Amino acid sequence: MKKELLANLLSRKSTIAVVLLLAGIVVGIQTNAIHGYNNFLIFKTSNFHLIHWINLYTWHKAEYMDQFLYSPAFAVLIAPFGVIPLWLGLIMWSLLSCFFLYISLTLLPNISINKKIGIFFITLIEFVTCIQNNQTNAIIVSCMMLAFICFENERVFWAAFFIILGSSIKVFGLAAAVLFFMYPGKGKFILYMIFWGVVFTILPLVLVPYKQLIWQYQNWWHEMTLIHKSEDSANPHNYHPPLSVMGWLKTWYQVEIPGGYIQLTGIVMLMVSFIRTKAYHSLRFRYFLLSSIIIFTVIFNHIAESPTFVIAVYGAAIWFVWEKHHILSWALLILMIVFTVLSPTDIFPKDIRENWVIPYVFKAIPCIFIWAFIQLRLWFGKFSMINEQ
Repeated sequence: MKKELLANLLSRKSTIAVVLLLAGIVVGIQTNAIHGYNNFLIFKTSNFHLIHWINLYTWHKAEYMDQFLYSPAFAVLIAPFGVIPLWLGLIMWSLLSCFFLYISLTLLPNISINKKIGIFFITLIEFVTCIQNNQTNAIIVSCMMLAFICFENERVFWAAFFIILGSSIKVFGLAAAVLFFMYPGKGKFILYMIFWGVVFTILPLVLVPYKQLIWQYQNWWHEMTLIHKSEDSANPHNYHPPLSVMGWLKTWYQVEIPGGYIQLTGIVMLMVSFIRTKAYHSLRFRYFLLSSIIIFTVIFNHIAESPTFVIAVYGAAIWFVWEKHHILSWALLILMIVFTVLSPTDIFPKDIRENWVIPYVFKAIPCIFIWAFIQLRLWFGKFSMINEQ
């Protein structure tokens, strides 16, 4: 009876909702108590800087450490959090990520609740790590997922909206746009992307004059260019190797190829998958391709950091629930849980984490292996036309 009750609880959407609600509240209270809200201060004050014509992208060390690297539109979207008390803002910010994760997961089409529960629990620890750092990555990956959901439901207008929304936070959210190759309404999608792109680009005009907005975009471009140059040789601005293919090649094999070439290679490998047009009818193929795109945005990111990996883990979880379960798939999942999910936690001794895990980018390696395996499946695997759940 107890086993049946537990199984019943673990197979409900309400379980996901309750766990996320508790996680959001607890993390919000925790970050306020330990003053671990530097990233949130970066977001919260960006609206103030925007409306007072202060450079968003310079260092403001009197207010917080690190830099604001998001779009000017994000400084508008974050405005509600700038007018509420800090403690409440931290809770609401965590709950916002929880909300996005919940809807992006529970609305996934043609997939059983058991698969959704599996994705959730594989992703949960990494998700908590993300919101403990007050990061936006859970929202970005949720926007990518919601775009996929809209494509599947032939709502290309909203697919374009979620892609632009995600990319207005971090540009790599645009990667989800390549999904449109698999769906009808390509011309409409391109027009909708232009429409939403213009809307989000000029959104700050509700708060600042045109010349000020142009100045902020120039500042943004300048700062991102400097960071990209610093990353080309896998020498990141935060003094740790990027948790990506670039960092792995340098730290393991002393290979120093400019990041742009590595990213281009990854793009070609990803886009080759779209050649298999006959496989588009397979739901498994479409989910595998979604997973590949999501993981790609992290492992080929020249400034990938630990909290970014909620994106890759979410993508890997999608792959795993659709993959045939054999020794290799289980081994890859376990490696990811151990080195990607658990390595930043206190389960790993501090000496091992600081002397091995971080310098040798162990967090990224399982996701790189999983992505390579998914690509092989996309290129050479057999896919049924039956939309199994």
